[in-house]
Amino acid sequence: MDQQFLFPFDVNNNPNNQILPRVFNEFFYNGETYVFLNGNNRQRYICLLMVDGDDIKLYKDEWARFLEDNVPPHVTTLHFVKEAESTFYVTGYSNLGVEGPGYDRRTVGNRLSRCLVRCTHGGQILPGDFLQDIWKDVFKIYANGLRFRVMHERVQLNIQSVVRSNRLFGYGWEQLVIALEIAEEQLMVFTNLGDNKLNLALFFNNGRCMHEELVFPTMLRIPPRPIAAYALHDKRAKHICSWKAHNSHINENDVFYAELDGTVTEFYHLTVPKEYCEVHMMHTYGKALLVHNQEVVSVNVKVIQDRTRPGRINHVKITGNWKKFAGRCGFILGKMMRLKLINTIVEMVEGEEIQVAVFHVC
Repeated sequence: MDQQFLFPFDVNNNPNNQILPRVFNEFFYNGETYVFLNGNNRQRYICLLMVDGDDIKLYKDEWARFLEDNVPPHVTTLHFVKEAESTFYVTGYSNLGVEGPGYDRRTVGNRLSRCLVRCTHGGQILPGDFLQDIWKDVFKIYANGLRFRVMHERVQLNIQSVVRSNRLFGYGWEQLVIALEIAEEQLMVFTNLGDNKLNLALFFNNGRCMHEELVFPTMLRIPPRPIAAYALHDKRAKHICSWKAHNSHINENDVFYAELDGTVTEFYHLTVPKEYCEVHMMHTYGKALLVHNQEVVSVNVKVIQDRTRPGRINHVKITGNWKKFAGRCGFILGKMMRLKLINTIVEMVEGEEIQVAVFHVC
């Protein structure tokens, strides 16, 4: 599954518009008129897409605001990381491979800082600011499900300058290059995981990433930015995930959204959208488990029938102490909840089998 891609930042046409690379058209575009872009300032921008012949462009005010807030003047390459359907974290690099302002260690998973380089012979040189003053002799590098121990040293490439770089070398690095079939000048992005560990992502020349990577969501700031008028009716635009390291956002399959309002908390029930009930046969369930981080709450699933027309299923409600569940999860009134069906289990109740739906709620 494609998760990320690189492409040159168009200095000449921005902030008016930016043509997205062909890999976006082929592997990421689903026909929507806008995408959600999470900046390194942990704010979300809902940016319009324009189809112009064979090109797809980012354009208009939201894109210009995103650039103003998140892309410093020295950035020449943009890096899109898919976090959910039509949702990307975006960062950028200078010609030297140095990343613009990046993730905050305290709030966003294990992706701390990155650098963009091309593979070199005789060991790999990384920008000095990437690992700063770390003098550790050995690093562990994770790539495509494999782990390698490589030698590391700080080097002074220019004797006229006090600035130092980082060099990865030795038998472990040579084995990594062979195992991953890395070509000279191939694009690579290193992520500093902390504790002397690095993640390595490899890219084709067209900017497409070669291997999958565990992607964590960006912890967006609260309160969020105002929602653009064209996305006001999109419930995704009102949703903010507060579950750290929750990586169940990669698609919108088996998902519905519901607002935590007074009806839900005071009357102890949440109505499941009719179209979701029909596709997922919610009338066949007797219970549900609501899971948020370490919290797990059992609730009931009830079919409400229209008495004027016997046998007709009107709607399905998930009933239980939603107010208590919200308090345990840190949800406030008005939160747009995202419920994703992740599993179905069977329980025996008084000798009868009951189907139980398991939902991630964030």
